[in-house]
Amino acid sequence: MAVQPNQQFSMDPPAQQSFVRFFKNLPEKLDTTIRFFNRSDYYTLHGSDALFAAQEVFKTTSVCKMIGAEPHKTEGVILNKGHFETFVRDLLLVKQYRVEVYVNQGSSKNHNWILEHKGSPGNLAHFEDILFGNNDIVVGVSVIAVKLGTEGKSRVVGLSCVDVVSTSILVAEFQDNESFSNLEAIIVTLAPKECLLIQGEGSYEFQTLKQLIERNNAMVTLRKRNEFSSDSIIDDLNTLIKFKKGQKQNAQSLPEVNLNLAMSATSALIKYLDLTSDEGYMNQFSLKQVEQSRYIRLDSAAIKALNIEPQIDTASNLHGNPTASVLTLLDKCRTAQGHRLIAQWVRQPLRDLSLIKERHDIVELLVQNNELRSVLNDDYLKRIPDLQQLAKKLARKKSTLQDCYKIYLCVSYLPKLLEQLSPEANVTALKTMIINPLKELIEDMDKFQQLVEQTIDLDAAEKGDFMVNPGFADDLKELKDAMDETEERIQRQLGKAADDLGLEAGKTFKLESNQQFGYYFRITLKEEKILRNNKRYTILDSNKTGVRFRNNKLSELNDDFVAARNKYLEKQKDVIAEIVGIAAGYSETVRTIGGVLACLDVLTAFASAAVSANKVYVRPKMVPSEEGELNLIQVRHPCLEMQQGVDYIANDINFKRDQYHFCIITGPNMGGKSTYIRSVGVAALMAHIGSFVPCDRATISLLDCILARIGADDSQLKGLSTFMMEMIETAAILKTATCNSLVIIDELGRGTSTYEGCGIAWSIAEHLARDIRSYCLFATHFHEITKLVEEVPTIQNHHVTALVEDDKLTLLYKVKPGICDQSFGLHVAKMANFPPDVIEFARRKQAELEDYQSVVFEGSDNPQKKRKIIQEAETLISQFLKKCKTLDVTSLSDADLESEVLSLKEEVLSHKNPYIEALLDASS
Repeated sequence: MAVQPNQQFSMDPPAQQSFVRFFKNLPEKLDTTIRFFNRSDYYTLHGSDALFAAQEVFKTTSVCKMIGAEPHKTEGVILNKGHFETFVRDLLLVKQYRVEVYVNQGSSKNHNWILEHKGSPGNLAHFEDILFGNNDIVVGVSVIAVKLGTEGKSRVVGLSCVDVVSTSILVAEFQDNESFSNLEAIIVTLAPKECLLIQGEGSYEFQTLKQLIERNNAMVTLRKRNEFSSDSIIDDLNTLIKFKKGQKQNAQSLPEVNLNLAMSATSALIKYLDLTSDEGYMNQFSLKQVEQSRYIRLDSAAIKALNIEPQIDTASNLHGNPTASVLTLLDKCRTAQGHRLIAQWVRQPLRDLSLIKERHDIVELLVQNNELRSVLNDDYLKRIPDLQQLAKKLARKKSTLQDCYKIYLCVSYLPKLLEQLSPEANVTALKTMIINPLKELIEDMDKFQQLVEQTIDLDAAEKGDFMVNPGFADDLKELKDAMDETEERIQRQLGKAADDLGLEAGKTFKLESNQQFGYYFRITLKEEKILRNNKRYTILDSNKTGVRFRNNKLSELNDDFVAARNKYLEKQKDVIAEIVGIAAGYSETVRTIGGVLACLDVLTAFASAAVSANKVYVRPKMVPSEEGELNLIQVRHPCLEMQQGVDYIANDINFKRDQYHFCIITGPNMGGKSTYIRSVGVAALMAHIGSFVPCDRATISLLDCILARIGADDSQLKGLSTFMMEMIETAAILKTATCNSLVIIDELGRGTSTYEGCGIAWSIAEHLARDIRSYCLFATHFHEITKLVEEVPTIQNHHVTALVEDDKLTLLYKVKPGICDQSFGLHVAKMANFPPDVIEFARRKQAELEDYQSVVFEGSDNPQKKRKIIQEAETLISQFLKKCKTLDVTSLSDADLESEVLSLKEEVLSHKNPYIEALLDASS
């Protein structure tokens, strides 16, 4: 259980009454907004926020106290600074809530509370010190804005995305359909945490848009329409953009500003993030159009279906295991920028064959060279700080000497890193992507390294004390000499005190220092008794590491040292400001180094994942789209095979355009259909991001889309039924897929009646196979769909196998050609320990509902022969019914009509179809 709060509300009853009245008059807020009240020494939350915080932080609401009196009374809970920071980090980065922090500018009795800080998942500016002060940012933080418009009769979408870590503004403007499938593809690529929309839009179109954004796990924030005005956008961009050398220094000349809707969205983001008021952002941003054509198109259903990112408690997650994701499996990165980049890459599979092969070249080298891979992971990459975050601080001139020292140390490692890589310079991709850029960047950082060496006390920095080099100014040198002299006298106190206490200096008796106490003595807890009743020594504190204490002389010397150090720190402020001002000029170089090292980190992670798998991944052979091949031999699901106790059964897929590119898979529940089709999708995605794949051999033509519809993913909390969600996702697939797309469909049509669902599934399958000609894996329980092979030659039937012996079902998880000729639902129910009487009743009801489908006739023991006989029978019956409809019922007498029908019946019986004869026998 979390530590309980020990502070008390420092308000007398009248002050409590006054505060509660103020609190209850605050504007109404959403449940996903949490309000904190900063009371200097601690923070408080009230009302429903207090109950929520108590449960989240302390796991009990008993810590809540009622403050005020009727009718002005409310709950309150206290958080110390540590609890506050942890809770805020969880709210913004994990739960994706909004946070508001109020401060009181009046006295405790006169409540003049104002909103000082506010944050949201996409706007962390006010909370960066809390969130990332001592931590690297391992998650991407971007926010988008969307504005809709029209062009003739077409719907047009304007989008802008701002990432303050990479200081980039990405814009796009495009036509879209009523389900916004183009917008969804971009949102999947960008993975924003938050999206700004214009408030007051109540149309069906707006609701569809809002649902799409929430479906992609982004928070929707509504803003006033006037914030989307682009009147001042040119001035704002001139302030924010860093123009390239030789480029006209005016945003008006940039082609992106002609995208009117995108510029309106950009304007809203600039206002929301308040970018122009921060000098550190001036002339730091790049402005580019979203390069969607570079990447394979993914939909949100594919992200979930393929378990690309960790998900908890969702239908598409493998066994509800949050680690069962492609990202978690591959992310063996050692740097913060690597973690961010790999999360970006898994959502941005490449469509450029050359770039994919370059990544594969480097991964192959690192897979084969165990020593190099190990050295990179253990000796170099783990030492790299978050250079992109440090570059941001440099640019904003908010860096400290410690930040500069971190960059200095990192750049110092790089020549040694290059030494490790240089023997492999014959690998062109490594030389082009990593070695050559790093060489140039190290040269560009030469003067920065000199600046640090001349201005920072490197000896002190090694001990964790960051100060300006005393040789930099005469008055600093005098203070440093005084500090050194005092330190020498302090060191001599160790021996004197050790002799006085009869202990051995440097072993059980030590002299130490820290920021809190300065210099002090420490002994182990075992020796604590020698200090009892010894008035010459004052105990500071004791814990499991020992007892910390001082004598009078050490206290005097420590005070002298602290006083001299404080003077030193005060005098060096101007020098630090000058250093930071000069260092700011290197922000772009530092950011670029971070990008190159992030790339190396991700590719090393791919190699580490490949060799640490149960069976080493292989390099896929990537070929142009025109070759039309998707050939995976013994493909495995990378997440499932890593789970303990799983002996994975691998399978093949051999698609070749215009020969066989559509696979219908039937078989029992839990038999492996879903896992098989997901494994193909995951392998294709891994290949396109530059990773090796879990196969024995793989040949993959370049894809343009990976689209999915898997499982009954209820979205009722978002106002969508299972069936509606299914239809929306499938409609998007039909509008998007091409002959170069991989489509994965599982259990389509289960949200409506059996016959209607089967009809929908049939028509979708036929359209994908015959008209679009996508690579498609189509798992279904509608066995009728397997008859499509008779109409479309590029379709094949496969099934997952199972063995029934003594009424026991053994699932074999092997995919074989042909259809599954029986249902195993009752066997699965038995495996799930259904009561025997329920299973028996189900068996009887099944026979009833199948209505003659279980009729035995000559040839029914052979599935292929049975299907042919029934198909012939259905044709004869259909013809009989058509002829009956043509009879003139108005002119014929009843006797003549009966005679005609009997004649038609005899005509059908003359074919001697076994199925029709069996039906007539069963009905008589």
